[in-house]
Amino acid sequence: MILTALAAVAALYLAAWFSPAIGLYHDDGAYLVTAKAIFAGHGYVVDNLPTPIPQTTFPPLFPVLLGIFSLVSSNAQWLKLLPLACTVGWLWISFRLLRRLGASEGGASLVVLLAAACPTVIFLGTNLMPESLFGLLTAAAILALLDEKALPAGIFAGLAALTRPGGLPLIIASALILLLYGRLRKAVTFTAAAILLAAPWIGWSLANAPSQLYYGRMTHASNSILTSLEANEKLFALGSNALYLFSSVWTLLSGIQDVWAVSVTVSFLILSLWRRRQLVPDLFLAFYALLLLVVLGPVQNAIAPVLPLVFWIFWRGLRNIIRREVVAAVLVLLIGMVVRLDYERFRMLPSGQLPVSDAEPNDWKQMQRLFDFINTNTPPGAVIAANLDSAIYLQTGRKTIRGFSPDYYKAVLQPSGIPVTPDGLSAAVLGETCSFVVLTPDLAFPEAATYRRSVEAMERGGVLEPVSVPGLAPGYRLLRVANTGFRR
Repeated sequence: MILTALAAVAALYLAAWFSPAIGLYHDDGAYLVTAKAIFAGHGYVVDNLPTPIPQTTFPPLFPVLLGIFSLVSSNAQWLKLLPLACTVGWLWISFRLLRRLGASEGGASLVVLLAAACPTVIFLGTNLMPESLFGLLTAAAILALLDEKALPAGIFAGLAALTRPGGLPLIIASALILLLYGRLRKAVTFTAAAILLAAPWIGWSLANAPSQLYYGRMTHASNSILTSLEANEKLFALGSNALYLFSSVWTLLSGIQDVWAVSVTVSFLILSLWRRRQLVPDLFLAFYALLLLVVLGPVQNAIAPVLPLVFWIFWRGLRNIIRREVVAAVLVLLIGMVVRLDYERFRMLPSGQLPVSDAEPNDWKQMQRLFDFINTNTPPGAVIAANLDSAIYLQTGRKTIRGFSPDYYKAVLQPSGIPVTPDGLSAAVLGETCSFVVLTPDLAFPEAATYRRSVEAMERGGVLEPVSVPGLAPGYRLLRVANTGFRR
C-alpha cells in the first residue's frame, strides 16, 4: 500500500512538473521576473513595471538561484527543476530529522509521505515558489542544531531567512534553545552566522523600500495586523488567523476549514504536548505560529514547509496511547484519500497543475492565445494592466502593472469588502498611460470578482473598448484604453 501510494504521489509530481504554466499564481511569475532582472544587469528590481523599483517584497536567495537556472534555459520544465529538486531534498532531510527526533523508520516514512501528498505541497514543489527551498533549509538547520553543529545550523538558518520571513523565528528559537541548554559559545557562533547572512537583506530592504503601493513599504505595513487595521479589525483578523492556522492541516489535506477542524487540531495538540514535549522543534513551531497569527495573508503556503514537524507532534503523542498499528493504518488511509483527491482535481483542471485551493486556475491554452495576440497586435512600447501582470510581461515583453494593491482583509476577511474599485483601477491605468487591459477569470484570486466588475464599469464609462481576439474563450478579454493613439 505504501509503495503504491509513493508511486501515485511521484506520478502526480511528474504530471504537475510537465505543466507548461508559469505565472498563473502571480507570485511565481514575479519571482521569475526578479530573477531575470538580476542576471540581465538591471539590479534587484521589479522589472515589469514601466519604471522599475527595488524588489523589497521577496528575499533574494530563491530569485538568485532561479536566475542561475534561467541563464541555461527559460524552458518551464527546466526552471521547475529547482523547486522540484528542493522538494525531494526537503522530504529526504525531513525523514532524517524525524528519525533523529525518535521516529521509527516506518513512522517517519508515513509522516513524510502524507506531507508529500498534500495538494499545496505538490503545487509549491512543481511551480516557481520558494517554500520547498525554505523547508529544506529549515529542516537542515534543525538537524544540524540537534547534532550541535552550531556553524552549519546558523548558515542554514540565515539562508532560510533569505528565502522566507519565517526564517527569523527559526533563528530566534534556535539561539534560545542553545542558551537554555547552556551552550553559550555555540549560541554565539550560531547567531553570528545567521545574522551575518540575514541582516544585510533586512537593512537593504528597509532602506530601499519604495512608496509604491503594491511592491513597497505600504505593502509591508499593511501585511501586519500590528501595524494596520483599526482595533476592532485587529481582533477580528487575529481570530480569523487563528481559525485558518489551527485548521490549516485539514485544509491542506482535504480542504476542510471550520471550527470543528480547529477543535480537533487543538485537542490533538494539547494531548500530544501533554504526553510528550520536545524543545526542538516545538519552540520553533510556537514562534513560527506567532508570526503567522499577526500576518495578514493565507497561512496554508506557510504551513506546508513545516508539515512533517506538525505531523510529528501528533504522531509522537498518539503513538503512546493508541496502538501504533492503528495510527499507522489511519495514516495509510489518509494518504490514500489525499492521493485520490489529488488525482481527481488534477484530472479536471485545464491548466494541468494542482491549485492551492479549490478554485480553478486559468487555462494555460487560453492564456497562450492571449500572449500570441498581444505579441503580434500591440506595439512593443504598450503598457498593459492585468491581474497576472508578471506572466504577461514574461510572455510578451510588454511593461505591465497590476493596477491595484491587494488587500487581504477586504478581499477575504471582510465579507462586504471591495479590494478593487473602478475609480482606483481607472486612476492607475490612466496614471501609468496604459494602452490595454487584460481580463482573465483568475478564479483562484479573492479579488477577481471586484477586479472584473471594475473593468466592466470602465468599459461602460467609455474608458475601455473591447478588442476582438479570435478563438478566445469567454472570460478572457483584451480591452484597449480609449484615445491612446494605439490602434490595431
